[in-house]
Amino acid sequence: MKMAVVGPVPLGQEICHIASEFEGIDVIPLFYESAEQSPRLIENYKFPVDMYIFAGPSPFQLALKFIPNSSMAYYIPFEGADIYRLLLQVYEQYNRFPVISYDIVDQDYLIEVYEENNLTLIPYFLHSHKDGFLDSNALVRYHLKLLKNQQVEVIATTMNAVYEQLKSQDVPVFLIKHTKSTIRDMLVKAILKEQDIKKKELQLTVLRFEIKAIGVHDKQAVKEMITEIIIFGQNYLLSTSNVENMVVSLFSTRGVFEKVSKERTDFTFIEAINRKKQLLVHLGIGIGDTAESANFNAQKALEHASSNEHGSCYLIDEDKRIYGPLGTKESVSYPLLFSNRKNITLTLRRLYAWLFLVRKTKVTTRDISMGINTSERHASRILKSLCDQEVAEITGKESMNQKGRPRHIYFIHLDKLKEAAN
Repeated sequence: MKMAVVGPVPLGQEICHIASEFEGIDVIPLFYESAEQSPRLIENYKFPVDMYIFAGPSPFQLALKFIPNSSMAYYIPFEGADIYRLLLQVYEQYNRFPVISYDIVDQDYLIEVYEENNLTLIPYFLHSHKDGFLDSNALVRYHLKLLKNQQVEVIATTMNAVYEQLKSQDVPVFLIKHTKSTIRDMLVKAILKEQDIKKKELQLTVLRFEIKAIGVHDKQAVKEMITEIIIFGQNYLLSTSNVENMVVSLFSTRGVFEKVSKERTDFTFIEAINRKKQLLVHLGIGIGDTAESANFNAQKALEHASSNEHGSCYLIDEDKRIYGPLGTKESVSYPLLFSNRKNITLTLRRLYAWLFLVRKTKVTTRDISMGINTSERHASRILKSLCDQEVAEITGKESMNQKGRPRHIYFIHLDKLKEAAN
């Protein structure tokens, strides 16, 4: 994994040193004298980089639009531990806590640190990155104005260029530095995030196209459509294909698919196909960690797409979340069943086994809670989700001869429940 570190020399070297502790990380130093140079460093470095690590929010904000789309970018924030260390250095020199002018640090961290140390009666000034970017010269002027007006006694800056300018003018200034633990924690988060992205990019993705004839069945038109879909896969998805009856399956990876579809926003190919009036094509896309799960998700997605009168596209990912119809303003996402798949599968199996045993298809929340030994609230959530997925439907209410509000009566489609439980 290639990691470019963007920052001033002393802090950049510290980050590079800590990054070298991690196995498999190729560290590329991109050091500057002032944060304003960071965009040019990114623009001039022509080699591919997996991630950029910035020494702080200022160089990150300046260089953000120059970072290639293929690379991730993170900055190391100035957190509570960094402020604690700064305050300790100030106290060691002054034997008290003077009024300080800060820059770039997050105000929430300042408030928290001051509250925890009973310093809330001591005022401070802050220009954070949320107040808008100021270059190093402007920050110097900001701090000096406060100092000249005797509003502050000490300056604490996060920018090395500002620190050097103020120090050269014999101004009471401290440089806020990241602690090693702050740097290491941020690097761990960034590396784990990158590994997760790489893992997802390699997930198997199945695109299942179902071709339907409108009116007279034109075998030649179907044959040409199958050829067109296969060529599309070979040219853009670098995929293998399989043809069975009127269904063409393309097998690729998530990374390639996301790139071709521009992060699931461009489905002009399926739109172009469906402009041909003699045929209708539905597309189901399945993403999974295994071939079995990707195929299953693609088939389920195709069933949703096929229920549409017009050619449409649906996707189901590895978390059993469905998206669609893709490429339209009406596109939405929702869980196919439940998010906690393992626990819910066991619950649905218990529910199916109990219903099969007692030969019931019409139930209430009370029936479910007693039958599988759970609370009525949990039973209600199960039935609501099953209704959302058309595994169950409300068919009526209990009679009014019982106390309390009459409960809904649900009809359970046992065949669909069996399928959902497996």
